[in-house]
Amino acid sequence: MGMSHTVLVVEDSQTINELVCETLQTSGFACAAAFDGEEALRTFRRMQPDAVVLDLNIPKVHGMEVLREIKGKCPFTVVVVLTGHGSDQTAMQALQLGADDYLTKPFRQAKLAQVLQVHIARAGLQQSLDLPAGCPGELEEHNLSRVFFHAPAALLHADERLVIRAVNRAAARLLARTPEQLIGGCLGDVAAPDVRAGWIATVQQDAPTPQGYEGEVHVLRGSETFPAHATAVAGPDPGHLVLSLRDLTRQKVWEERYFESKKLASLGRVVEGVAHEVRNPLISIGGFARKLLERAAPGSRDGSYLGVVVHEVERLERMVNDIEDYVTFSRQNRPCFAPVCLTEVLRESVRRHVEGGGTVEVTFESPEDLPFLYADNALLRELFDGLVENAVDAMPGGGRLEIALRLADGWVQTRVGDTGVGISPDDLEEIFDPFFTSKTSGAGLGLAKAFLIVEDHAGTIDFESTVDQGTICTVSLPLDRRRVARER
Repeated sequence: MGMSHTVLVVEDSQTINELVCETLQTSGFACAAAFDGEEALRTFRRMQPDAVVLDLNIPKVHGMEVLREIKGKCPFTVVVVLTGHGSDQTAMQALQLGADDYLTKPFRQAKLAQVLQVHIARAGLQQSLDLPAGCPGELEEHNLSRVFFHAPAALLHADERLVIRAVNRAAARLLARTPEQLIGGCLGDVAAPDVRAGWIATVQQDAPTPQGYEGEVHVLRGSETFPAHATAVAGPDPGHLVLSLRDLTRQKVWEERYFESKKLASLGRVVEGVAHEVRNPLISIGGFARKLLERAAPGSRDGSYLGVVVHEVERLERMVNDIEDYVTFSRQNRPCFAPVCLTEVLRESVRRHVEGGGTVEVTFESPEDLPFLYADNALLRELFDGLVENAVDAMPGGGRLEIALRLADGWVQTRVGDTGVGISPDDLEEIFDPFFTSKTSGAGLGLAKAFLIVEDHAGTIDFESTVDQGTICTVSLPLDRRRVARER
């Protein structure tokens, strides 16, 4: 790697922090550790590292605020965010604040080292491309050279032989190459090899038309490719053309989320139909089985068989009820937003599900000046009732339930932690999927419904868990969801 790059690892779990540092040091990085937001900012100002590995759910100062300050002061410092499962929205918010990449826990340590190496190399190149006001000598004679060179859109000018005659600073950043490396090359070479020939032929054909060329293409950046929106027009000289490129990576993430929600909606309609068709046969089977069971001799083999049938029918009936309730909720739920005291909502949930203390110890932290949340009170009660109930169920032999609320930059972060059985990494990938459950009864729709409630409030919900050590669920909600919804 040459000179070792410095990395600040910000993670409140000492075990994970030490593991990440050891792995990165093995890969040649020099590491420093921080365990909360305040320590992270102090260490960053003193150390000025090349990169920061940042867990967003950290004490004292929220990870989003740490990210905002780092990128505001040092935009070329690489920041790789660590998130829990189900936190695509959180990751997108971090990317919008300038994060370079994100990894979802649990992640492969080797992957983190690889990601850091790629982004540190790219940041170094981009910093070298952040040129002063002057233009390279090759561009001094180019038409409107200064406007072209400093335009915010990525622009490339090619002649009639498709030789690149000029590129601006934005294009150099986007393609991670210097203007000198791009000028003189073939315009078609910016596209991925497998689409290059057909794409450039279409560009040459459509650019001279009144509408010009517009389409999508996978663009080459080093050894990687990324989706881009491309437009091209003819000029400024006969046979020449000007190409504009825009990175679509983040837009594609949102499109995937949209299509996934459409698929889930379609699946919901199918499941609703199946549940409706299954209910009537279940009623018949259960009714006749119960009648036969009443007539069977006590202790007989037939009675034993019929008892199994009745038990399984009852289980299926509960599942059908759960499915119909979930479909009704997802289809007919219309939140009614008003000021809500989140602290009181959580205290009521604890009172309902932790009977008289019992074997579960409760710790509760909340700022005294926590403002009201603009939310649906009934939906928040249902959300946190489910999370607290799950936490208590995960500690059948007793344990500690920890609830903590924090306020950061217009958001309220609520952590519900337990010291229970935990969730395996494989199961952690499935917890928000309808019908996944680790319980012995029910359809497992509780967390799927929780996800919908958080989505309605323009928030995020994340889970971190270690088997036999416990689980932490973090719900982040904006004080005013209307502003967040408008931004999205």
